[in-house]
Amino acid sequence: MRSLLASVAVIAAIPGIASGQESGPAYLKVRSVPHGTVKALAYKSKSLGTDRSVVVYTPSGYEKSSNRYPVLYLLHGAGSTETSWTARGQAHVILDNLIADGKLKPLVVVMPFGYAFARTASGGRGDAAENKQQREGFARDFLEDVIPMIDARFRVYGDRDHRAIAGLSLGGAQSLAIGLSHTDLFSRVAGFSSAMGAATNPNTGGVDFESVLANSAHINSQLKLLWVGCGTEDTLFQSNMAFADLLSKHKIEHIVRVTGGAHTYAVWQRYLNEVAPMLFQE
Repeated sequence: MRSLLASVAVIAAIPGIASGQESGPAYLKVRSVPHGTVKALAYKSKSLGTDRSVVVYTPSGYEKSSNRYPVLYLLHGAGSTETSWTARGQAHVILDNLIADGKLKPLVVVMPFGYAFARTASGGRGDAAENKQQREGFARDFLEDVIPMIDARFRVYGDRDHRAIAGLSLGGAQSLAIGLSHTDLFSRVAGFSSAMGAATNPNTGGVDFESVLANSAHINSQLKLLWVGCGTEDTLFQSNMAFADLLSKHKIEHIVRVTGGAHTYAVWQRYLNEVAPMLFQE
C-alpha cells in the first residue's frame, strides 16, 4: 500500500454545511451527465434460510458493454436498510458525477441489508446476544451468499484486487471487521464514522483486533487502501481515533481523515466522494 503509516489528519468543514452556505456541494447536484442504474435484487439466502434483497448500482453503459468492473460493497448504518445509501445518501448521484468527471473508473456498487433478521419490534438496538446473532448472521450471508451471487450475476472481477468494502457507522464497523479479517477477499477497506463498539467486541459479534492485526506485514502487503474518517463533532470521534491509534500501534499502514461535522449524511456523502476515486486507481 502506497499510503503512509498514518496520514496527517486534516480539519475541514463540510461544504455547504459548516460554512453556512445555502447551496449544497457540487457532488450532490443532479447534472446532465450519463446516469447509472439503481435496482433492487431479491435473493434467497442459503446461510440464513430467508428471502433478502440487495440494491445494486451499475454505471452508465453497463448494459451495452461486455467489460468487467471492479466492485464496491457499501454498507449502511444502524436502523437503516439496503436502500438508505441511495434514498438518503444519494450515492448514485455522487458516483455518476465522479465517473462523468473522469475522477472514478466505472464500477459496480452493491448495498446489502446489514442485519441478519428484522430488529426487535420495540426498535431497540438489542442486547448483546441479539447483536451477536445479527452481526454474525449478516457476515455469513454477506460472505457465503451475497458475494458469490454478485460474482455470478454481474460482470465484475471475482478477485480481491478488484473488490472493496466501505460503510458508515454500523456499516463502517462491519467493513473494518470483515475487511481486515478477510484480506483474501478485499484489497480496499474504508470506515466512515464507524461505530467501533460493533467491531471490537467479540461478545456482540465483533472481532479481536489485537489478533487480527498481529500480522502487520501480511495486512500491509494485501491492502491497497485502509481509510478511517470521522467528524470532530461526532460522538464516535474518540473511538475512531482510538482505532487509528491501534492501527499505528500494530504498524498497519492507513489513512486517517479528520473533518468537521457530526454523525450525519453530509459527512458520509463527502467521504464517499473523497474515497471512491481512491479505490481502483490502477
